[in-house]
Amino acid sequence: MMQVLLSLALVGDIGPNVGTTGFNFLKVTPTAQEAAMGTAALGFSDNAFGIWYNPAGIVEAKMAEAGLSYISYVAGVQSGALAYVNPMKDKAFGVGAYYINSGAMKRTDDLNTDLGTFSVSYLDINPAFGWQPTKKLSVGAGLKMLYGKIDSFWALGLAADLGVKYTLSTGLQATFVAHNLGTSLKAFETQADKLPIDFGFGFGYSPVSRLRLDLEAHQPLDNKFEVRAGAEGWVSQNVCLRAGLTTASGDLKGGGGSDILAGLSAGLGFRLKHYELDYAYVPMVLLGNSHRISFRCSFQ
Repeated sequence: MMQVLLSLALVGDIGPNVGTTGFNFLKVTPTAQEAAMGTAALGFSDNAFGIWYNPAGIVEAKMAEAGLSYISYVAGVQSGALAYVNPMKDKAFGVGAYYINSGAMKRTDDLNTDLGTFSVSYLDINPAFGWQPTKKLSVGAGLKMLYGKIDSFWALGLAADLGVKYTLSTGLQATFVAHNLGTSLKAFETQADKLPIDFGFGFGYSPVSRLRLDLEAHQPLDNKFEVRAGAEGWVSQNVCLRAGLTTASGDLKGGGGSDILAGLSAGLGFRLKHYELDYAYVPMVLLGNSHRISFRCSFQ
């Protein structure tokens, strides 16, 4: 149980309010492209997965698109996500589902007596809407319907994501997002946890069509200030390289030589016509390594 709690909660540098929120699985990046770029995804959320990062961006999707993603997380935690978005002129609608499960874990008492097994799981159902009132401005909102289960205990939550994108000049966009604005509707036991609210602001820059750069600042209410940076470059029409960096990694260091990898991420993308396959590698040092694979398909 402790391994799962650590892997879901220790995703940012230690702050005075760490451990004071529930539904912390919302901090785990569900998709490969965004994870490979250090979760710097506010500026280029123009695909089906954008509903989790900046719902204002889904209106920029060129056509209807569906996607699925799988995470092999640390401590044996497994996760998956499904998403769909449909752009229509100056509006777009989308929906996603994000699931995470610990698998069977050993249950013991204070004397380490074997009492069988239990599991931890969470689910987010997320409909989203994007609107482009002017050529330079896009806004969006997503609704998160949350369910959590620990052994025989369960909880419910309701939250919203609000996003804005504004074009400053050709290829340069300013972005703002408020994530997880909401509350727990039912506690696991008696006291309901607060949600992991996060405010993000940043810039997305694409000087040429094959290069994307993203720089963001985030302030979660339960943790320290965080900076994220990511880059994506298509080395050919079909292959791209991605890399990212986040400052939310101090608690993952164990004092060894591998600490230099904390906060770094990398990945690959492969595109063929309307299909794209993405992979991300995220070293979490003290906790292990995380791998993500995502697939997207666009269609008329």
